Amino acid sequence: MSLTTQVQPVRLKIEDVHISFGQTKVLEGIHLDIKPGEFFSFLGPSGSGKSTLLRAIAGFGPMPKGKILINDEDIIPLSPWQRDVGMVFQNYALWPHLTVRKNVAFGLEERRVLKAEIAARVEEALDMVGLAHLAGRRPSQLSGGQQQRVALARTIVVRPRLLLLDEPLSNLDANLRVQMRADIRKLQRKLKLTTIFVTHDQEEANTISDRMAVLDKGIIQQVGTPMELYDYPVNQFVAHFLGTTNMIEGKVSSRNGKIVFAGRDGLVFSLPSPVDGDKGAVIFRPQTVLVNPESAPDAVVRLQGIVESLEFLGSTVRYRVKVKNSSILAEENHQRGKKIYHEGEEVQLVIPEKQILFIRS
Repeated sequence: MSLTTQVQPVRLKIEDVHISFGQTKVLEGIHLDIKPGEFFSFLGPSGSGKSTLLRAIAGFGPMPKGKILINDEDIIPLSPWQRDVGMVFQNYALWPHLTVRKNVAFGLEERRVLKAEIAARVEEALDMVGLAHLAGRRPSQLSGGQQQRVALARTIVVRPRLLLLDEPLSNLDANLRVQMRADIRKLQRKLKLTTIFVTHDQEEANTISDRMAVLDKGIIQQVGTPMELYDYPVNQFVAHFLGTTNMIEGKVSSRNGKIVFAGRDGLVFSLPSPVDGDKGAVIFRPQTVLVNPESAPDAVVRLQGIVESLEFLGSTVRYRVKVKNSSILAEENHQRGKKIYHEGEEVQLVIPEKQILFIRS
């Protein structure tokens, strides 16, 4: 049976999982439902519990409380080798004395698969990751990206029903990471494997994931598609973690039939619709802020300020503008010949009301 005609993709459910190391709580009340064939990411800062959760699925680490189900079977009582789960580690964990071919074949040999089938499956796996021509080399003769491909081939060759990737790109340089994440995504789509990817890099998670869970301090903060989480964060942590944002704390009130947010620093914003709660913060992304626009939508917030600094980022120019007691970030696409505003210049910032989001405290 070919790797591309394996069993149907599985569903993974995590129900009320708790994990502690001694008296230290690492994960609290984790609930997730990952769809068959989905590419799902755990995203969060160091110490958020994302790798601990991945290892709990694989069967490593302390015994969790709760349930981890693959197609309704609770796998927590099973040993790691009984779970039929494949895991690619951050350090690749290759045997240095074995060739690429023997590294990839190792798991099949341990399962006592027939030699002819091992040869066929190893060749297919190496073809998939583009390393068939390097099958006779040892890991020390490979680049970091090639070693990562060997680790991936070694995992998929055993036909796992679930693929786990624990920050597999963190040891690669920036350009290679972009290429490798595209290759991993393409391979996952071809194999139709339910896949979980752990990363602390929000750009990585955004580009590779169908959906993701943002974790902080052992708790899932929000689950959704990358665009949903970026556009509609449920709290201040998610808003900040998923990209640069402007955030102003204050209170909501009603004035002349309109809903108004008054910031602590004296800034006032009209909100487009009723909100839940009266204390919190408004957020808006820098790229939604227009600088001295020639025209603007009807429903906008206008702010006068002084340019504090500017950064040329190649494709964009980022301004930091002092408005009363706040610093507002604005980003504009850069085009040759477009007017640039320098430190000390007065500018008007225009923010469409529909781009302003209220987050309750």
